[in-house]
Parts: sequence; C-alpha cells; structure tokens
Amino acid sequence: MGGRSEAAPGTWARPEDAALYEAAVGRLATEDVVVQAYLGERYTTGLTEEVLTARFLAREVVGEVLASGRREFYDYQDAVEQRDRVARRRRRTGLSPARLGSRLHLWALDRQVLFMRRQWESSLPGALSGQVRRLLRELLGDDHDTLLVTHDILGLIEVHDLRYVVPYLDRVSLVKRMELMAGGAIAISGPRGVGKSTLLRELAHREAAKDLVVRAEIPAAYVPQEFLLSLFQRVCEEFLALHGRAADSSFTFLIRLRKHLLRRLRAAASFWARLLLAVVLLSVALAPLATALSEALEGGLGGWLGRRWGDVSAGAVRVWAEHPWLVRVPLALLGLGLLATLPRRRKASPLVQECVNYLYLLRTVQSTSVAATAGVAALSAGTFGLGRTSTLSTRTLNFPELVVHFRDLLERLARAERTAGRRIFVVIDEIDRLGAADQARSLLTEIKAVFGIPNVYFLISVAEDVGADFVRRGLPVRDVVDSYLDDVVHIGPRTLDESRAVLHHRAPGLALPFVALAHCLAGGITRDLIRYTRRIVMAPEGPGVTEWRLQGVAREVLSEELRETLAGFRVRLGGAVDSDRRLEELRSAVTLLGERHERGRAGLLPGAVERLLDVISTACSPSGASPLTGGADSPDSAGSPEGAARTWEELGAYTDFVLTLLEFFTERETFPDQAAFTSAGYDGMLQRLAEARLELAVSPAGARQLLGRFRAAWNMPRAPHGAGG
Repeated sequence: MGGRSEAAPGTWARPEDAALYEAAVGRLATEDVVVQAYLGERYTTGLTEEVLTARFLAREVVGEVLASGRREFYDYQDAVEQRDRVARRRRRTGLSPARLGSRLHLWALDRQVLFMRRQWESSLPGALSGQVRRLLRELLGDDHDTLLVTHDILGLIEVHDLRYVVPYLDRVSLVKRMELMAGGAIAISGPRGVGKSTLLRELAHREAAKDLVVRAEIPAAYVPQEFLLSLFQRVCEEFLALHGRAADSSFTFLIRLRKHLLRRLRAAASFWARLLLAVVLLSVALAPLATALSEALEGGLGGWLGRRWGDVSAGAVRVWAEHPWLVRVPLALLGLGLLATLPRRRKASPLVQECVNYLYLLRTVQSTSVAATAGVAALSAGTFGLGRTSTLSTRTLNFPELVVHFRDLLERLARAERTAGRRIFVVIDEIDRLGAADQARSLLTEIKAVFGIPNVYFLISVAEDVGADFVRRGLPVRDVVDSYLDDVVHIGPRTLDESRAVLHHRAPGLALPFVALAHCLAGGITRDLIRYTRRIVMAPEGPGVTEWRLQGVAREVLSEELRETLAGFRVRLGGAVDSDRRLEELRSAVTLLGERHERGRAGLLPGAVERLLDVISTACSPSGASPLTGGADSPDSAGSPEGAARTWEELGAYTDFVLTLLEFFTERETFPDQAAFTSAGYDGMLQRLAEARLELAVSPAGARQLLGRFRAAWNMPRAPHGAGG
C-alpha cells in the first residue's frame, strides 16, 4: 500500500516512528487476507490501496490503532522518554565517576528502547487488522458484509488436517475427566459428523508425544475375535515402537528369510561379477603404463614407496620421542572420546520380549514334523524297515483365551508404563459404522472384559443413542451400557460462534452472513458446515450468479440444495401408488430448479417453492394421504400409507425450512446487525434455524413450530400451509 504520512501531521514525535507505522500499513496488502480480498476488482469498485492507506494514516485512525494495541507503543514511548532524561542529565555532568555510571545506564536504556521498539513493531499488524473491518464499513457502506470474500480456502480442502482443528470445551472436559480417573472406559457421544473422530485424533496426536497411544478402527464387517486379535497386535506393536524396537525385524524375519537371502545373493553375484570384469579390463588397459612408470622410478615402484615410508616413519618416531605431550595427550583424549561413544548395553525389559513372542504367536501358525525310520537290509533282494512320523501344530487362541492373555499383558504393560510416568490410551473409533445401536452394544459386551485396568484409558466413539442410554442410567430401566462405561462425553452441535471460529481458521475473511447461512444449513454439524461452506465458495462460479453478494449466493446454494433434496424424496416416493400427479409436480419442481438460470426463470424460485408447498399440503391432508397404498406392509416404508404420509410431511417441513432461509437471506438489502437480533429476541436468533434443521430428522412438526416462531419474531409472512404448525 502506497502513500506517505502527510495525512497525520503532528501525530509522531519522531520521524522513525512514523516510518515504522507507514511500513506496517504498506504491508497490509500482502499480509491481511481481508484487505487482499476486498481490493480485488471483482468484489468492489472505488476501493484502492491509496484510498485505504490514506484512511489508515489519518490522525484519528492512528490514535485508535495505537490505543487498540497491548500498550506496546506506550511502553516504547516511556522507555524513550526515560532514555532522553538520562541523556540530558549526562550532558550536564562533568568529568566524574558519576558520568561513567550514567554512560553504562544509558547503554542499558538504549537496549531497552530497541527491545520495546521491536515489541511495538510486532504488535502493529494485529492492531491494524483489528481496524480493517471498521474502515471497510465506512468506505463501502453497511452492506460490505454481504460480499463473498475468501482469500485462503486451504482449510476447506485439507479437511482432516489437525492444524485447522479448533479446541472446544469438549476436549477440555474430556481431559479433566481423565485427570480425575485412574483409568477406565470413556465414550464420546454425539451426532454423526459433529467431530467425535476429530476429537479422538487430535487427542491421540497430542498424547502420543508422552504416552502410549493405540488407535483402532472398527471395520464395517465386525467380527469380535478378529477385532480383539487386531487390537492385541496393535498394542504389542506400539509398545515395541515406544521402546525402540521394530516389530517387523522381530517376528517376520523367518517368513521373509528365503526371499531376503535370494535377493541378497542375486545382488552380491551381480556386484562381484561387474567388479571382477572391471578389474580385468583396467589391468589389460593400464599394464603398459604401469611397466613404464616402474622403469622410470629408481628401484621400481616398490623401492620408491619403501623409501617414502621410511622417511615418514622416522619423522613420526622423532616427534613421538621428542614431543610426548604434543602427541600422546591428543591420542589419549581421542581414546576417551571413543570409549564415551560406545553404546551402553541396556537390559531389555521382559515385556519387550513377551510382546515379540505374542506377535509371533498371533501372526504365524507353527508346525513341527518329527520322522524316525529303522530298517534291516538282508543280503538278498528283500528288505525290512519300520518308520514313524509325528506332526505338531499350534492351535489358534479361541476368544476366551485371547481375552485372558490380552488383559494379562495389558495389566503388566500398564504397571510398567505407570512406573515410567506414562499412561496407555486405547482409542477405538468408527463404532458408528456398525449401523444399529445394538451392534455397538454387542461390541461393548464382547470387549468389556479388558476394561477397568488401572492406568489404561479406553476412548470410544459411539452413536448418540448409545450415549443417551448411559444418560438414562438413573431411571428404573437400566441398560448394559451403564455397566461397561465409566463416563460419557457428549458432543453437541456447534453454536453460531463456534461455527464462526471453525471457519475463521479454515476460510479466513468469510463474512458473518455467509457463516450464518452455512451454519443454518448444517444445523451446527461440523462436517456439514465445511461441506456447505464449499458450496458457498463455489456458488459464484455458477452461470446464474453475476455478483458476489449474499442474495445471489444464498439463492444459488438454497435452490441447489432444494433440487437435490426433491430428487431424493421423489426416488423415495416412487413406490407409492396413486401418487403420479404429485410425483409429476416434484419432477417439474426439480426441472425448474435445474433451469433457474435461463432467461425469465430466475425470479420464479419463491413461487415454485410455494406451489410445491401446496402440493405437499394436499398430500399430507387426510384426503390426500389416504389413497396412498403400496406393496410394502411396514408403516415405515414410503410405499405404505403411513410411510408415504410421513415422507410427505418430512418433505413439507424441509421445504418450509428452505423457504424461510430464502426469505431471510435473499429478500433483505442489508444483513441485520446485532441490535436487530437483540430486538428479535430468543426466537429470532439464527441458532433457532440451526435447531430447526436438526429437528427435521426427529419431528417435522417440531421443526415447523420453530420456523413459525422465527418468522413471527422477524415479522415475516406466515409460510403457506402452516410452517409454524
């Protein structure tokens, strides 16, 4: 950013301070992502580096920037004033011992001023960035937040990178609970996509630096014995790795020995064959040259080398005899240094060898054959003999034996690690992949025998319904989960502020309205939040969006979301009888949403949604739902009357939800500020829309009630056919 500090005369007492501030302002265009994005021509017109620089160099802005820091500038000024006072006092002092002391004091103050100046310089970028939004609001107007500004979206691409993980209170709660426990099983519960696996990965990564961490994932085809066998092996491998032993070199050597030897023999044969051929060729080529050189040297090459060696050895003996300290002391020090570098033999822990033995037992099948023969050969052609062969094979451990051996080894490992000041964490992830909650309970039932070991923490991610069973432990009806788990940490959907913190790390510069849109569509689920933010960032690339503003982006994202949802519901309702007309209406709505970019169709979206609501309302009414019959007898099936009516009700509630978002995010010239949200009250907070999105999966009627109260709080017209229930 160019410009001079002419805009703020009299602000600076020293020119070097003004130059330092100007340099920090000039770096904004390359360091501040918000400034970089807003200076792009596709976002705004009339906003240039010169204009923004002039605003930052104005006297009132300079004062606010300096005041918004952490007092680094004022500490720097105090240090300068103290140094100047000492310098003036020193000039008045004549030649005396006090003048020498003041010189040392002044030198120390110069160092302090230099340090404080660096501190102020390092704090300037943060203080300047804190004023960027306010100045942009003044230059662009109140609707600057409706511009889609994204400079760095690497966090949306590298979803699983732990650098972008925001530490929530859930992690703090989990760490505190573990500190109050000597070991046990702790479940991480919550909806799918809320961040349970991320929390476990982040915790495992953080604890792996000082503790023994074993991670295991549940396969989709779950077999208890195979899973415990795999977990047994992982514990042994991680323990060996913690003690500097490679598992492969310990127990797979015999399996790979033949292949290894053959490969080394082939490599050695090739090497020596090429070396021998090279020596022969060089000998033949250089033989005449060697003969001529030997004749040129007196006494031959051997004689010349012998004379040179005699001279060198005689000089070495003379130095050794005449200068003992010059030679023997360095040699003694070198010997001591070599002795110090020798590896110390450490006695290996018996548990290390035991883990090696267990790995060999768990991964191999041993077989031993013993043969004995005896015979008598007569002088004649006839023979007589006796023979016997016996084969011994190891038997694979059955499940009870596997549990006993695993628990016994884990207990001894835990005692050894506790002596070393370490803990053992067994992280079992992806239990949600098992499907029904009964399968998760079955898993806990199978592996419960290894729980309850001191200094061993089992961290298990479970579905929300399994966690709910633990919460109900105080009721008369008790669940098996209550007997297996020591505690449950529930991770709920994120609030708007938490979602904003997530996107601040993953897509810095994204304004609050776009964060709110993604948060409402995702319902606070972190995985969906990132997914919808990608759609928002990609939306302006669509053929129907001509500006990077909230209205066009929201209309694009919501219409695409509604089109995909209608297509999915249409497939689900395809088995219902006597629903051809309504399925045709759904097909027309999907087609219209797909062609919304054509000329004259862009403004038909709200009308198409309202017409769709009319069709859905007819289907949900008793007269509309009763003719629906199907071949499936299950009331949950979309082909049954009850299932079809339920599906139409869900579709109606979801369409009401999308229509509410459309009206709130696309029919306003400016996004409401904090005062407007305060006036709207509790029912008018954007968090209510996120709650309605989650409620759609539980109770469509409850979701419509939340939407109705939100509309009433913002004086929005009532949604057709009872969005409010």
